[in-house]
Amino acid sequence: MEQKLCEESVCPTRIPVASRDEKGFELLLGMNIQKKAKKIPGSLILEAAYALTASTDITEDTRDIFPEGLPPSYVFIATLRLKGTSSRLTFDLWRVLSKDKEIQVAVTLSGKDKSVVFTTTSLTAEEQRVTFRGVQTLYDGKWHQLKVLVRPRQVSSFLDDLLIQEELLEPVEPIYINGETQVAKRRGTDLPVAVEIQKLRLYCDPHQSERETACEIYSVDDERCPLNRTATVDEEDCNCVVGPQGQRGAPGPMVRQAAESSQWIVSSTPTTNRRYQRAVRSTGAFGTL
Repeated sequence: MEQKLCEESVCPTRIPVASRDEKGFELLLGMNIQKKAKKIPGSLILEAAYALTASTDITEDTRDIFPEGLPPSYVFIATLRLKGTSSRLTFDLWRVLSKDKEIQVAVTLSGKDKSVVFTTTSLTAEEQRVTFRGVQTLYDGKWHQLKVLVRPRQVSSFLDDLLIQEELLEPVEPIYINGETQVAKRRGTDLPVAVEIQKLRLYCDPHQSERETACEIYSVDDERCPLNRTATVDEEDCNCVVGPQGQRGAPGPMVRQAAESSQWIVSSTPTTNRRYQRAVRSTGAFGTL
């Protein structure tokens, strides 16, 4: 009952999902990511995503995003792709800061040890953190769906619809809304991080975790997924290792022709030699010798 009442007061907005609307926050829209970032192809040909660069500042006042704070239970879902140096950085994918710049809630990606850290408030300490292991594939340069299910005394993590880890939480306290909410920021700084985001949502109903599939990830095998999914062809998806430079090839026709002409010039008269050299230079034949 408490959760239901909280949904009505804290989560007035709705997110269109399949044949129903779910109460929650569409952060791609609320955080103005669609306006600030470049639109790119997503994980499937029917999906669109947004490329945040190292100069894309995604910061909004918390009172404009979560005007009544956060509900006691919620589901944070992000479909994203980490490429290049971003897969090795430690940064907050999403965080809610107090007026004093202290973290109240955050989902942190640690590329160094290939983990995910959830931070929230605590009644007995400044904050409490839970580290989720077993999410190494999140950093492989491909599209993945990360899901964090938060309940009053428990937090769970999912990657591509697979349960990764469950941990207990101490009692939390409500967040203050007089600070800022940010996306893709280096831990402890205001420096943006380059990341590609396709979905960024917070649902107020914890049961949405069961209803929300990861079918947008082509490799996910779920009977609820449509059969006509088609992955986006993206050559940049290949994390290929650059090999050694190959051997130099044989001279091309122009080089051989110039070389043969040069040999003929030597056996010609001086006058003819100079005329032919000027003619060859005007055609650029000697440019490759």
